Amino acid sequence: MFNRRKLRILLAHMCLLLAMAQETSPLVIPDLPFADNPDPNLCGIPEPWLEDDPAWLTGYYEGKLIAPQIFLYDSHLRRKIVAQVKSGAEIKILLRQVNPSLNYYLVRTLSEDPAQEGWVPEPFLSFEPLND
Repeated sequence: MFNRRKLRILLAHMCLLLAMAQETSPLVIPDLPFADNPDPNLCGIPEPWLEDDPAWLTGYYEGKLIAPQIFLYDSHLRRKIVAQVKSGAEIKILLRQVNPSLNYYLVRTLSEDPAQEGWVPEPFLSFEPLND
């Protein structure tokens, strides 16, 4: 079950991401190649991801490489880019946010030093390693 220690760690991560969102991003937020959530007020509450299955970031969409670098965002609102990670990077999923049109995941890279952390739209996440 989810204990208080884990909850405090997750809340600390969320507070850190909110603090980072206060800074202005030097990068322009790109349009997504798929539909985003039309009304952020209808989006769900982030939930702990309780699985330990491996996952990877993928820049492939509809069979084509559209993003060799995956942007990680401050939240599902995508107001700020907090990191850029190469497609194919192995990640750990921390939180999942179920939304009306597009789900988002809070992830931490396992193959980057230092580790990068941020929110990624579901189509840029894979539970299968990429075969480049």
